[in-house]
This record gives sequence, structure tokens and C-alpha cells, in this order.
Amino acid sequence: GIAILAFAYWTLLPIFINVQVQEKMPEVAGTGEAKVLASGNFQGITYHEASGIAKVLEISGNRYVRFEEDFKVTNGPDLFVYLGKGGNYDPAVNLGRLKGNMGSQNYEIPSTINLADYDSVWVWCRAFRVGFGVAEF
Repeated sequence: GIAILAFAYWTLLPIFINVQVQEKMPEVAGTGEAKVLASGNFQGITYHEASGIAKVLEISGNRYVRFEEDFKVTNGPDLFVYLGKGGNYDPAVNLGRLKGNMGSQNYEIPSTINLADYDSVWVWCRAFRVGFGVAEF
């Protein structure tokens, strides 16, 4: 019984809690500027809701996925950010745990990733192997 209650708490509680993030854009070094490489709007997947703008930025030689202030997704357990292509997320390109289900946030893209191989960013629930939101660029 305790195991069932613990599992229910872990899976259901996040649905009722919003986590707001207000992360600033990474700082630009020197006289450089932030260059927008791609952008798209989030859409929910199945019964999950998602909205807001995602951008791929290049700042001082580093690349980031940025969720803008208007980002919002249904909260859930074990949510992570991935890149994807052709309507599927790529489990090999995990950019990190979702920092919050609302608000601006940044995820650095490793320099070994060829951005031409990807056309979307995903909010993915690893525990249940289901997408919560996707933004196609």
C-alpha cells in the first residue's frame, strides 16, 4: 500500500503544481550578439497542453535552446528536454531536466551536435515514455 501511495504521489502531484522559471538569456561576450538560428511554437501532445516560443540561439560561439517567457506545458513527473527530427524525439540528445513548466529557460546544446540533423525540441516524460510538448523549427 505504501508503494502505491508513493507512486501516486510522485506521478500525480506535479500535475497540480506549477513551477515558474525566469531565467535570463546567456550573456554575450565582447561585442557579439545573440543570433537566432531557428524558432517554433510549442504544441501539446495527446492530452497534454503546451504553448509558447522556443528558439535556437547562438551566443558567443555557444548554442542554446531557449524557451521564452510565454512557455507553458502541463507539469508531470520526470520531464526532460530533447532534440528531435521527423516527428520523433532523439533519446541520445538529452539537454537536461525541465527546469520548470512555465517561463523562460535555457538549455545548452553540446558542440558535438549537428543542428542540421534536428528540426524540433521536445518536452518528454521519461517515466511514461510520452511527449508533453513539441516545438518544430
